[in-house]
Amino acid sequence: MDIKEKDADFKNTAELVKAMGIGWNLGNTLDPINSSKAKTDLDYETAWHNVRTTKELISFVKSEGFDTIRLPVTWINHIDPESYKINKPWLDRVREITDWCMDEGFYVILNLHHDEEWINTAQADYEGVMKRYKALWEQIASEFGDYSHRLIFESMNEVEFKDIGEAKGCELISRINTEFTSLIRNSGKRNADRYLLLAGYRTDIDITCGESGFVLPNDDRITVSLHYYSPSEFAIANKKTSYGYQRTWGTEKDFEYLDGQMKKLKDRFIDKGIPVILGEYGCTLRDKDLDCRKLYLIKVAEYCLKYGICPLLWDNGEEIDRINLRWRTEGLGEALREAKNKYVK
Repeated sequence: MDIKEKDADFKNTAELVKAMGIGWNLGNTLDPINSSKAKTDLDYETAWHNVRTTKELISFVKSEGFDTIRLPVTWINHIDPESYKINKPWLDRVREITDWCMDEGFYVILNLHHDEEWINTAQADYEGVMKRYKALWEQIASEFGDYSHRLIFESMNEVEFKDIGEAKGCELISRINTEFTSLIRNSGKRNADRYLLLAGYRTDIDITCGESGFVLPNDDRITVSLHYYSPSEFAIANKKTSYGYQRTWGTEKDFEYLDGQMKKLKDRFIDKGIPVILGEYGCTLRDKDLDCRKLYLIKVAEYCLKYGICPLLWDNGEEIDRINLRWRTEGLGEALREAKNKYVK
C-alpha cells in the first residue's frame, strides 16, 4: 500500500459520505469473541463458520460495485490482560486485510466491535473501561496513522449501558465519543484531520435522534453511525422468536416507516451538517420469503442513498459465497449497483 497517497480534497464531510457510495461488512470474521474453538489469535477469523479472508474476496467485492468496506474487529481476546498491548499476529492480520482493501481503492472503516462486552460496563467503572479503551485506540491510531483518509476510525459498535436509562446512556456514550475524538486528534501522523465515525446510542435511530441527550463533539470531520434492522420481526426474528415474527415485507406501511426513519436522520443530523453512515443493515435468511428479503435489502439501500446516507450491508457469510465468489441471492448485487448508480453520480 502506498502510504504517501494524497488525500482526496472534499469540500466537507458530506461529500466524503457521498463518495463512499454503498458498502459491505466483512462480518463474523475479524469480530468473533470468546471462542472455545480458537487456540491462537488467527484461529478467531474462522471461529464463526467463515473461511479465511482472501485478497480475491476483497477484489470481488470491489468488482460488484461497492465503494466502502467496514472491518468489524474485536480486540479483547487479542491483548495482554495487564498492559493491553495488542498481540502482534492479530494486529498484523488486521493490517494485511486493511491493506488489501486500501489497495482496491475502498474507503475502509475500522472499529472496536464486540468489545462492547466490556465497554458496556462503563457506567460502573468508567476509569477502568477508558484505560483499556484508550490503550487500544492509541495503538490502532499509531499503527494506521500513516494511512490516507480513506481509512476511517469508528469509535465503537452497538454499545448499551444497563440499568441507567436512555438519557444517562446517551450522556455516557457522548462522553466516550468525545474522548475518542480528542485521543485520535492528538495521536499524531495523519490523524489530526482523519474522518471519524461516532456511534449513536445502541446505534438506534429513535434513541439517538430523540430527546435523550445524544450530543457530538465540535469537530467538522465526524459522521454518525446508526444501524437498521427494522422491523425486527422481519429483519431479525424467526418463527420461534417470542416477541413476534413476520415472513413478508413490502407493504405501503413498510415503505412509509422506512422513509420516516431515514427522514429522522436527515432532520436530526444531515440538515445540521453532520453526515450519517448506516454502518449495518440486513435481514436474516431463516423463515423469510426470499423475494421480500431481497426487496428489503434493496429498498433500505435506496432510501439511504436518497437522503445522502451511505448504507453498509451486513454480511455474516449469507450474502456472498466467499469460496466461489458469487452472490447467494440471484440479482442482489446487480440491484444494489443499480441503486447506487441512480443516486451517486
